[in-house]
Amino acid sequence: MARRLTIGSTVVTLVILSVSTASATETLMGQLPLSAPFSCLNCHVTATPVAADAALNDFGLDFRTYDFTWDADLAGRDSDGDGCTNGAEVGDSDGNGHPDGGVRAESSNPGVSDCSASNLEEATWGDLKAMFTGR
Repeated sequence: MARRLTIGSTVVTLVILSVSTASATETLMGQLPLSAPFSCLNCHVTATPVAADAALNDFGLDFRTYDFTWDADLAGRDSDGDGCTNGAEVGDSDGNGHPDGGVRAESSNPGVSDCSASNLEEATWGDLKAMFTGR
């Protein structure tokens, strides 16, 4: 009987840890202006991070360094070294917390060297956005 109780307690503990990790990830994804389609893969090396395997990619490490705060500095970095800033990849080139006009999804993953944002977007979108929004 005592053994069953111990096994049951262990299973319950593992479930709680898994749920709290997923919940924390969802909360942190909410700090980014856009997190789709990559979701957890923006920061983690696996699509379904759990407490036992929640390794961070380069963007995730930078995001943690910035205290999980999205701002102009983090947007201006190129965490994964693919030639596009995090802001261009996430869809908020100036890092003001609002997606660039008309952008509804990330163009590429800021944690994986897979840049697909154009050089025009990279170089000028923030300036163009500022002309129309006053930001």
